[in-house]
Amino acid sequence: MFSEEQLEQLRSFSEITSDELIRYFTPTAADLAFVSPGGRGPVDRLGMLVQLCALPWLGFAPDDVVSAPPAAVARLSERLGVGPNAAPRT
Repeated sequence: MFSEEQLEQLRSFSEITSDELIRYFTPTAADLAFVSPGGRGPVDRLGMLVQLCALPWLGFAPDDVVSAPPAAVARLSERLGVGPNAAPRT
């Protein structure tokens, strides 16, 4: 159904502008409450928040969460109160 190029685009993040960073990667109190309960660790909460914020930005949540723009990860980790090293990097 999709070409390999289209599939690759659906698996990864695109470049982000500073306006998009502020608009889409500023989580609401409800977003933070959604990812915080349930005994999840910092890596899981940060990954969920990255996906949650990417959804309205891109229209989907990419498969490769660790390829999220570093500025977005840093912004979200600050909002979550976890260190940016909570995000696994490959």
